Amino acid sequence: MTDYNDRDNSTAWNQILEDTSLVFSILFIIECVLKIISMGFIAHYNSYLRDTWNWIDFTVVLVSILEMTPFMKANLKSLRTLRVLRPLRSIKALPAMRRLIKSLFSSIPSLSYAILFMSFVFLLFGILGVQQFGGVFY
Repeated sequence: MTDYNDRDNSTAWNQILEDTSLVFSILFIIECVLKIISMGFIAHYNSYLRDTWNWIDFTVVLVSILEMTPFMKANLKSLRTLRVLRPLRSIKALPAMRRLIKSLFSSIPSLSYAILFMSFVFLLFGILGVQQFGGVFY
């Protein structure tokens, strides 16, 4: 939604986006700190980083903190793309969506066989095409 023609963020629209980004970043940081205080960070059995869904939250919070540091502003503009992960935080609230995402991730290793088969088919058709059309276009 950012207007990239305005590099200095002088337009009202980019200022509103920057302000709302700051507000959401602060809210996410507060939520993360409260969860870490209540659950523990990593040592306890049910601690914050023992749950893999909290890894996404923690990554978003770390990127937000790095983005807010004044000496890193110019170098970390590309990390703003990780803000796309923010809506994934709502997956924890929807158990059916959580099961779908887990099944999607568990099917990734099986996709390697499909990719291997597809490469074999592409190789066969590539060899067939070279044999069939070799030198015809010149």
